[in-house]
Amino acid sequence: MLRGASIICLSSIDWEFNRQNPQEVASAFAESGNWVLFIENTGLRRPALRDVPRLWTRLRNWLRAAGGVRPLGNGIDLHSPLLIPLPYSRLAGFINTRAVLRIIQRWLSRDPGRPLIVITFLPTPLALSLIHRLDPSLVVYYCIDRLAQSSPGARKLRYSEAKLFAKADLVLITAEGLRSADMRAASRVEIVPSGVRYGDFEQARRSRSTPPPLFDGLTGPIAGFAGSLRDQTDLELLEHAAALAPDLNFVFVGPLMTDVKRLAAHANVRLAGSIVHQDVIRHMVHFDVGILPYVLDDYTAGIMPAKLREYLAAGLPVVSTPLPEVCRFAEKHVGVIDFASDAQDFAAAIRAAVSRDSPAAVERRLEVARRYDWSALMERLSDWMEALLTAR
Repeated sequence: MLRGASIICLSSIDWEFNRQNPQEVASAFAESGNWVLFIENTGLRRPALRDVPRLWTRLRNWLRAAGGVRPLGNGIDLHSPLLIPLPYSRLAGFINTRAVLRIIQRWLSRDPGRPLIVITFLPTPLALSLIHRLDPSLVVYYCIDRLAQSSPGARKLRYSEAKLFAKADLVLITAEGLRSADMRAASRVEIVPSGVRYGDFEQARRSRSTPPPLFDGLTGPIAGFAGSLRDQTDLELLEHAAALAPDLNFVFVGPLMTDVKRLAAHANVRLAGSIVHQDVIRHMVHFDVGILPYVLDDYTAGIMPAKLREYLAAGLPVVSTPLPEVCRFAEKHVGVIDFASDAQDFAAAIRAAVSRDSPAAVERRLEVARRYDWSALMERLSDWMEALLTAR
């Protein structure tokens, strides 16, 4: 693994949000002997009322670090920037760049002799401006979603993202469906899918005992979802499925980023809200089925849910709406995913998955999950990055 570098990680999510690719990448490089500065999400759009809890957490973290950098104790330093929330304003961009750049330069001054690498999960004007000012030895853009299609307020990203494709030394995508015509300007494009900490799930499966309190009193199969409930979640399908299938329990573990009142009103629905990642794993191994209930639109057409491989690492059968990337995965790994497009079929698929489960089927899922262990994926990424640094 690459070691001895200073790595700036411009994340698309905050550190304490659901553990995803940004945290895994930052952790892997910190563990291998690099200095890592994890800069929390600097924004894709103007904040809305629903962002107030996240903004309050950001303010609290900023105060804890006195506006600077806070060591996390795992080899990673965290910066929670307070910025003018106008991501496409030139004046705000100028001010925000200076604010973040000051923190980065102070952090880098501890050992200026190390090679500097920027790994950005954001294709924003601010990310481009920071890269230009820092002039790092290596620029990696990890494209994990079609962010320009994530909301009307993020559509302007397509301009800065096209520039980032041309600027980056290495572009990473999590799924084939994320390739675009703009990527033809990129020097190199590689696939690094969202992985899984297989060992953590193996330990949780083997030590599984009393279920967490969230499961108290539940009888009947448990269809579980681990992740944020947001606009891309098919809440209408879930509401109807819960009404049609009182014999099934629907358990949701993760942040609530949209209105879930109608879903929560069903007696067979339980919502845990945000919990730490290790506790998420402890909950997942008590599901009977993992579900992927996404709406189908231009944005989700490129989504490859990270939780899919986590479900498999927990030994769970999976029921999904027919997301293109999940369908492609199912073609490659036959027999581990069932699909349904409406509430009635979704409930029926959950029941069928439970009824035909077997030790052999569990082992098949585990075998698939082992192929996507984060350690192997990060070794591959590290090799590419070291080769590019050597070539330079």
